[in-house]
Amino acid sequence: MISTSTRFLRNTVFTRLMWSVILLGVIVVGNMWPAALQKKKSLPVVTSASVPMYPRTPRIAHIDGVVRLRLSTDGARVSSMDVESGPPMLAQAAQENVRTWLFEKHSPTTFDVTFHYTLLPTKCDSECNCDDLGNGTAILRLPTEIEVSANEVMTCDPAKELIR
Repeated sequence: MISTSTRFLRNTVFTRLMWSVILLGVIVVGNMWPAALQKKKSLPVVTSASVPMYPRTPRIAHIDGVVRLRLSTDGARVSSMDVESGPPMLAQAAQENVRTWLFEKHSPTTFDVTFHYTLLPTKCDSECNCDDLGNGTAILRLPTEIEVSANEVMTCDPAKELIR
């Protein structure tokens, strides 16, 4: 048989443990709340922008990758930007494109933008006749995601094997 004092002690320990778990949950959720609010904050609407192109030099050099920029706006246009990561030649192209953006009037804000640059394989036959080396494609999910793709540039000597 369990005595009343033992039962009281067990209930007290259990109650304290339960309240500790609840308090820990409130602290964790409370610390996540500002981040959740920041992600839900409205982003400015882009009203005008140039279509991004894959720069020729990185295509020739077979450079692709992801460029991450951190933009600040003044309520109408980009007021500052920092390159967070990415190949320098592609980062320069991304920055040049972002400088063309105009926004609907909004409160000044800061947000991240990601450019995905992808080189598509080019097929050439033994006589160096290659696929069309057009300008590629751009998919815009403004203002946060941009995908730019283009065929890779091939060099070829009919007397030798194809060189990438």
